[in-house]
Amino acid sequence: MQSPTRPTDRQAAIFISVAVGFFVAVITIGTFWWIYSLVVSSDAPAVALAEAARQPWSPSDGIKVITEAEPNLVLADDGDPRQPWLGEAAWTEGVQAGQAWIDQFPNTVNVQVLTGMTSAEVWTYMQQYVSGGLGVGCQYCHDINNFALDTYPEKIAARNMLYLVGDLNAQFVVDLPNWQGNYVQCATCHYNEPQNLEGFDSQFIKSVPDIPVVVEVLDENGERVFDPAQRPEELRTPISLQDAVIWYLYNYQVWKPYDAEDPASGRGSLALTYNGGPTQEQVTINQNVMNYNAWSLGQNCTFCHNSRNFVAYELDAASANVTNPLAGYNKMKAQQMLLMTTYIAENWPTYGAIPHEEIPLELRGGASRFSYQTLGDGQLYNVPACYTCHRGANIPQGAINQTSIGDTDAGRVVLPPALRGN
Repeated sequence: MQSPTRPTDRQAAIFISVAVGFFVAVITIGTFWWIYSLVVSSDAPAVALAEAARQPWSPSDGIKVITEAEPNLVLADDGDPRQPWLGEAAWTEGVQAGQAWIDQFPNTVNVQVLTGMTSAEVWTYMQQYVSGGLGVGCQYCHDINNFALDTYPEKIAARNMLYLVGDLNAQFVVDLPNWQGNYVQCATCHYNEPQNLEGFDSQFIKSVPDIPVVVEVLDENGERVFDPAQRPEELRTPISLQDAVIWYLYNYQVWKPYDAEDPASGRGSLALTYNGGPTQEQVTINQNVMNYNAWSLGQNCTFCHNSRNFVAYELDAASANVTNPLAGYNKMKAQQMLLMTTYIAENWPTYGAIPHEEIPLELRGGASRFSYQTLGDGQLYNVPACYTCHRGANIPQGAINQTSIGDTDAGRVVLPPALRGN
């Protein structure tokens, strides 16, 4: 009988190596999946919240904020005569008062913006899209014993803001190149918050350093202003890079509107192609302005630009050099939206914005100090900017599309014709 053959040292080494490799592979894979499960489970709530934040805004979102909030305390001793506007009881009381008002006055009384609508139509719109959009009950703006009275400054401000909605849609939104049917409404800026709106995302706050820079101002012809006396007073000396970015958002101008026949057209305040060329500081300023825009819209450079020719405006271009055929349209839209941001800042007091004596210590809406600016009248305001509406989305989640409005009379209470601008 032949005795069994013992494995050679080489065979034993191979066997041990395979066994050890298999063991290490099992441990590695198991460890990977363990870590992965921890990460996924810990990120799941954040992912769910982020996904929810990207869903289109609904009136029920704002009404839920109101009814689930703790009742707010209004102190008459502080000079505020209004009734509480948060909490389920306040919401119910406001709704009941509104229904009683409609029954008593089927035709509108002291309605100045939403003309041509019945009291019931105005009430439905105000309840769903204004009260819901701002996340406050009727009492925030109204004396609910008499809705026609202009008792509180908040009502005057809200009325003027409705004028603003109509003007923004008419002057900027519906004329956007390649317009996709989206309109501005109250929720586009407010997202269930009546005030303390954040205009600057956390990326801006963390990433833009507080370093001094000199802003190169261009005149209305796009030429560099060399004489310090001809510059805006706030730009005659160096300012922080953060404030320089903010200055361009609220002082944007177009000195050579786009013309398809003129390849040098489409130039505005952020152009880097003016005579003499920019300084490195100005390039840094412009890059940070564009980064802010990208963060606000959740997009990268090629969403608006041909990365091989940043100054170009190719429209419907079928070229290997243009990765996004809509880039030219998006660039024109971005330019018009910057003009709109400047328009809002210039006219914010005119549209009834209520000034602040100081930046609030408790910013309920999460606004940073950058969201508060001293405007032309010398007073401090909470001023919206690109991020206020977009919040990381190309199309603001608080915008409303014409497909949601429809062509029937029912659409009158979704976005009244007076606010559409077309």
